[in-house]
Amino acid sequence: MKKDNYNAIKRKFNYLLILAFLGFACSPQGQKAQEQNFEIVVKNGRVIDPETQLDAVRNLGIEKGKIVLITDSDISGQKTIDARGLVVAPGFIDLHAHGQTLTADRMQAFDGVTTALELESGILPIGPWYESMESKGRILNYGASAAWTFARIETMEEIPMEPDLRWFQSAFSLSKWVNDPADEKQIDNILRLIEEKGIKQGSIGIGINAGYAPGGGFKELMAVHALAATYEVPTFTHISGDFPSDPKSAAEYVGQIIAFSAATGSQDHICHLNSSSLRDVSTTRGMIIQAQKSGLPITTESYTYGASSTTIGAALFNKEGIERKNIKAEQIELNGKPLTEEEFQNIRKKNPGSVIVFRFLNMPQDESILEESVLFPGGSIASDAMPWVDITTDDLFDDNTWPLNENAFAHPRSAGTYSRLLSHYVRDRKALSLSEALAKSSLYPARILEKSVDQMKYKGRIQEGMDADIIVFDPETIQDRATFTEPYLTAEGMKYVLVNGTPVIEDGELVMEVRPGKAIRRDVEN
Repeated sequence: MKKDNYNAIKRKFNYLLILAFLGFACSPQGQKAQEQNFEIVVKNGRVIDPETQLDAVRNLGIEKGKIVLITDSDISGQKTIDARGLVVAPGFIDLHAHGQTLTADRMQAFDGVTTALELESGILPIGPWYESMESKGRILNYGASAAWTFARIETMEEIPMEPDLRWFQSAFSLSKWVNDPADEKQIDNILRLIEEKGIKQGSIGIGINAGYAPGGGFKELMAVHALAATYEVPTFTHISGDFPSDPKSAAEYVGQIIAFSAATGSQDHICHLNSSSLRDVSTTRGMIIQAQKSGLPITTESYTYGASSTTIGAALFNKEGIERKNIKAEQIELNGKPLTEEEFQNIRKKNPGSVIVFRFLNMPQDESILEESVLFPGGSIASDAMPWVDITTDDLFDDNTWPLNENAFAHPRSAGTYSRLLSHYVRDRKALSLSEALAKSSLYPARILEKSVDQMKYKGRIQEGMDADIIVFDPETIQDRATFTEPYLTAEGMKYVLVNGTPVIEDGELVMEVRPGKAIRRDVEN
């Protein structure tokens, strides 16, 4: 090549480089990068966004609770988080979190949760509950569905509802709401309470805790689904039965949900497929997949343990349940201790609201059974996290006490569900890709809710314009530590957790004073 031609090509190349640089500098991204005035920057991390399939080293610029820039260019700001060697991902959205206290928020923050929603059980009336949460301040984003069981208790037992899960637990000493079918007038009142005290006050759908009230009849539940369809809000159901064979099998009640969706047009979510299906999950799993292929808007979730947690007075442990499922007293634990038959009967009679752990699978031998729900294609992960109880008082654990101590009790899923997913299923067993595990914990839950809750369109993603609910963790050290005897141990490996752009965990340590959590609530017309 002649020297003149070479120099001409070189000049043209340099000119194009200058144009490219000027184009970037004049672009919104280039101008923002040059301004270098971000409130927070997250630098050099492996950024994973399951929706866009981004998986690359990037820098994030954060302002006013939003991700405003994602770039491979160098940026700076008032505060810098060095994420070199760490994963930067969307904060986890827990659809099924019963804790709803500062203690519960703190424990779940170490597990990567940035939004904790009470959707299976729900609350009524919703308005006062949201007001109470706002006045106290929350660390994580929060929200709740309208509780069918609360409406049923007020209607069937003729006692006024209170927006508190402890009130719900106290109702386990009553029986009409649990076992009796509702007549036409009672059904109308149940629907009225759900509509007026829940949906019209901004509830995130309807929580149908049918496993605790098997007396709820087909027509009653179909009417509740029709109400949900009218307002275009999802339902979240704990199915009524979990027997291994008909009648009252898990398959029968999953079939009911499919029928309700087909008949009313409702969007329906089936809670904790693992503990609702027990050992028959292959049947229910196949039913849901086929319903989805048929176009029905049905979704499901699972948590990463083969043991559940509930109240000892739940219908799960009635005489028929014990006999047909062949439940042994030693499968039931109170405060980490297996019960004898005599202890089980005495506590169930005298204190039916006591929270226990029920080992429904024999782990690790039954790992393959649990996997069918945890690895459900497109399924969400949700913790079913329980409230933290002080075993010395049988009351809620004091929010002013941190770190937790040996008096604090809950199911270990309240502390380690998502860390267990990342450590056990992704890193150790390689049963799930990291991107898919993150999608199950963030993107998929956001998609379930975003049709009816506009706020959720901005969560579960690492994209410009999205809410800065962000986790930064070490994939090599992320690990659940909570056990059934030491449930108060926090998960480890979360280096930074940001909620609406505010760090709640910084360099692996809890930031005690901040309360950046916001209400997740449907917009309602005045």
